[in-house]
Amino acid sequence: MYIWITRKRVINLSPDKSDVFTEAFRVLKSGGRLAISDVVAFADLPEDVRGDLTLYSGCMAGASMISELIDMLGASGFGDIAIIPKDDSKAFIEDWAPGRNITDYVVSATIAAIKP
Repeated sequence: MYIWITRKRVINLSPDKSDVFTEAFRVLKSGGRLAISDVVAFADLPEDVRGDLTLYSGCMAGASMISELIDMLGASGFGDIAIIPKDDSKAFIEDWAPGRNITDYVVSATIAAIKP
């Protein structure tokens, strides 16, 4: 079984990402794979970015740090966790928030994990 979530950024917009990962783990069979394309943070987001609802609905202000995502996936039971940033995504993400230097903090990434 394979769960692929892309372009919707539904996990990024969730206020409780841990619950999303726990539910994904629950529905997968042993050996099942999770694959997500989402925006992740590689640096702490400033408070003015985190509090900007436009940036939140644009999938940037709600981005979790890569280390936090790894911890959430692991706590949900997933193994073989890989988060691979797509540096080329900075070009289009920059257009989402002109003049905000958002690419100093976030990048699109592929997030993958397997249910043991």
